[in-house]
Amino acid sequence: MKHTPSIDPLVRFASLLHDIGKPDTSKTDSTGNVTFYNHDIVGGALARKIAKRFNLSKKQTDKLYCLVRWHLFTVDEKQTDSAIRRFIKNIGLENIEDIMAVRVGDRLGGGTKNAISWRMEKYQDRIKQVLKKPFSISDLKVNGGDVMRVLKIKPGPKVGKILQKLFEDVLEDSSKNNKEYLLEGIKEYD
Repeated sequence: MKHTPSIDPLVRFASLLHDIGKPDTSKTDSTGNVTFYNHDIVGGALARKIAKRFNLSKKQTDKLYCLVRWHLFTVDEKQTDSAIRRFIKNIGLENIEDIMAVRVGDRLGGGTKNAISWRMEKYQDRIKQVLKKPFSISDLKVNGGDVMRVLKIKPGPKVGKILQKLFEDVLEDSSKNNKEYLLEGIKEYD
């Protein structure tokens, strides 16, 4: 906890609890190697129970769960934009700095001299790059009005479904977020 750079008590608490699932998931193989498969998932569930005992609010509970559950994220500067978007979606934009603080506390608490590895620096740069790209339906170069105009339809659930499909296309390939491509896409999803 003392190595976690955040002053937020909830982030520091998450640092304390982040490996709480290890005792329940500890396995030793025939060569003596110890593994803790899924300790992050088990730890997330335990964090929820602890939050309930501490009478934390739903928002606090969700944040604590998130920081414990997702603390074991893969740091790879070569991850695809989609993989990084999934990471951001899992932890939430509001928790990016906090999950990084938990990681720093984990590294320094484990005896590593450097708070942030070169891989983490590159990964954080990749997150910044991805955040500059479209990230929600409202970031599309078309909107519900365009869908209704192109298909000559009235407002309704179909408009939202088409926008969602277009958004999924753009999530996979951000170069598709141009008005001409998306206007054609509207016709295809009709």
